[in-house]
Order: sequence, then structure tokens, then C-alpha cells
Amino acid sequence: MSAAAPPSASVQPASPGDAEGDVSPAASQSSQANGPASRTTARASQSNGSSSGLEAAPGLPAFSVGWAQSYGNRPYQDDRCVDFVLQLPTGSRAHVWAVADGHHQHHVSELVCAELQATLNRAVTQYSSLEQALYAAVSHLDDVVFARHVEGQLVTGGTTLIVHVLTPTHVYTANVGDCKSVLSSRGACVELNTCHNPNVPSERDRFQAVGIYCSADHIGGSDINVCRTLGDYDLGMPLKGRDAKGQQLGPLISEPEVCVIPIDEMSEFVITASDGLWDYYAPESSVLSDTRRTMRRLEEDPQQVAEWLLEEALQHQQRTLHPGTPGDNITVMVVRLQPLPPLPRSTGSRLCLMKGSSGDLTSLKPSDSASPRNDELPAPSPRWEAGRLSQQHSLPRQASQQESQLLWRSASARRASADQRQQQEESREQQQRRQSNGSCHL
Repeated sequence: MSAAAPPSASVQPASPGDAEGDVSPAASQSSQANGPASRTTARASQSNGSSSGLEAAPGLPAFSVGWAQSYGNRPYQDDRCVDFVLQLPTGSRAHVWAVADGHHQHHVSELVCAELQATLNRAVTQYSSLEQALYAAVSHLDDVVFARHVEGQLVTGGTTLIVHVLTPTHVYTANVGDCKSVLSSRGACVELNTCHNPNVPSERDRFQAVGIYCSADHIGGSDINVCRTLGDYDLGMPLKGRDAKGQQLGPLISEPEVCVIPIDEMSEFVITASDGLWDYYAPESSVLSDTRRTMRRLEEDPQQVAEWLLEEALQHQQRTLHPGTPGDNITVMVVRLQPLPPLPRSTGSRLCLMKGSSGDLTSLKPSDSASPRNDELPAPSPRWEAGRLSQQHSLPRQASQQESQLLWRSASARRASADQRQQQEESREQQQRRQSNGSCHL
């Protein structure tokens, strides 16, 4: 994992035609998640990378994306998500998906997702590396939010944001806030980002350095519990503001953290979700292993897997919270990179492994695992004594009830005999001490 250095310039303003490109249903349907029809859940149909023209890595098939959302027992849905194809200056394409977890209404999260594609399109033409382009694009989104705030179009609210750009060789992640993504690498859990919460010392120290108290529930006098956001300019100083030149002020920063992870033939799928999933369904390794098993059962359909993950998170929320307590909005995206490897075939009886060398089944003959005929049974061994194996050559087995009772009685008798011997020794010692004391008095 590597982090990109901050770029030295910002993204230039938009020009006509910047927003052109392929956008999946996640971009359009998630923007309407506050409608009555999506009061419980809002789901999108599957978006296939192959249908949008995305190039796959050599030897890897095209991937697919599925996503699902829920209000989480709240009266509103502030989360938004988007996925689209990004045209790179080299002529190749990359796939982009993002989750924005809004707070204090959905306006900022909706604006950020709507502006992300055009901003990235401009950034990749202005920077030589994709890391710097992604850093500059996400940083510029906060400039867009601030401009709307100054104009009075956005009075309140903010959002966290996690953005992924997938190329044939790497996955680039830019994160601001507490959304989280994990990658399955042959079942191993690889975290793609670090959450910016008060429990991270480097994040907490930034607030405490200016005298602002941080806890797990809130920061200062606000009701937010995340250390980096886009927007939230209505909170004002000392948390967040800008000077006359437009430079950011305050410890509540919007600087994204960019990480780069290589992908290979072992990279299977990515789970990206808002904190509404991770706060109630943890740890991440368990979520990933459960999802991997479910993917096999659901024929590796990322849309069905995303819906299953959503239901699991809702059940965990209900078990954790008191009845009637509002939970949290949940957004889940599942990106399938390639098929899971086939499960190992059953080899039959475990006793077959004892015949091969070092567990190599190829050294076994077809007749090795067959049952011997009656006339081929070996002669009784002298190791058999009184109908059972001697202790030296006995195989591990479970003792019968009668044997257990005999062993218990034998052990009890040994303990009673030892106690009796100890009492006799103590009695002799006491008698000897009395005799020695009597002789001294004489």
C-alpha cells in the first residue's frame, strides 16, 4: 500500500462535455433514494463492467457491480453511491465506484456524487499520475461544496466519501471519513483504506492540539464523530472554515488519503460500504469470510450478495439497538473482480491419506482405498492382548461408559490410598514430636 503525495495545483473549472461518459444505474437511482418507494430499501440492478466497455486485466474476466441501500430505521436516506467508467489519457479505461455517507440531509452527498465524474475527467488530463489526479479531484469536490455554501445553495450538511478507481493492475482508493472497503485476496482480508475516526491517534491529536475535545460519540460541541468530511461549513470555526484566500482553516479537514493496492489473479471481490454496515457487522475479516461463502451459494451474483449483506447488517442493527432506537443509513457495494476458485473435491475416506507419502494422493493405487476381502484379512497380531490393543500401539479412540467408570474408580482408589498414607505419616511425625518434647522436660 502506498499513499500519493498532494498535488501542487487544483482541478480547473468544468467545461462543456466534461460529464459525458457511461454511468451505471447506481448513479441515477441512488439520487432518488428519499422517495416513498424506497422507504425500506433502495436497490439497483446489476451493472456489468463488460457492458460498459471496461477492459479487464490480462487473463481476468470482466467484473460486475451490485449495490443496495436501506434507511436503517431512520426517516431519511442521506447516503448516495455512484459507479461509472473513466476514460484515461492513455486510451485505456478504468472503473470508478464511490459511496458518500451524508449527514444533516442528503444535499452534500448528492452533489459530490453528481460532480465526481466530471471532476475526475478533468483531473486525469491535468496530472501525470492517477494517484495525484484522484487526490486533486476529491479535494476539489470540497471547493465545489464551499462555493455552493457561499452562494446560499447549501445551508447545512456534509458527507464522507470513499472513491475507488480500478485499472487492470491496481485499485486506487481516496477516502475522506469513515466509509470502508475490503478486498478478498483468496479469502484473506485486505483493508483498502483507513477510517478517519477519533480513535485514530493522528486524527484525534489534530483536534486536541487546538483544544477541541474528541470522543467516540462526538467532536467538540458538534454531533459528528468523524475527523474528515466534505462540507460542514455551517459548523464554523474553530472546527472548519476558510480564510479570505479560500484556504481551509480548522482541524476538520477535507484532505483525502489516497492508497494504491496491486491486484492479481488472487483478487476476488471488493466490499465497499458506509459505516452503517461496519459499525454493526464486524470484524471485517468475518464479514468478508461470510460474504465469500454466500457468493458461492448465490452463484457469485454481486447484486444478490449486496442485498444479502444489507439484510445481515439490518439484523445486526436490530439485535444491537433497543426497540424504537434509530439505526443508521446503510449503503453496500459489491464489486466482483473474477470468479472464486473451485472448492477442492472430496477424496473419500480419510484413512486413504495414511497410505500415501506426505498426504500425496497421486501415490495411491485404485485398490489402496478398497476394503480387503475376508480371505485377505491379516493374521491376529501378538500386540492384541485380552481383546484390545496394548498401550504402546493403541489408536486414539473414545472410552466407553464402562471403561470410564472403571478408570474413575481406579483413580478414586489411588487418591484415597495416597490420602491415607499422608495421614499416617503426619500421625507418626506428631507422635515423634510429643516424645521429643517429653524427653526435654525430663
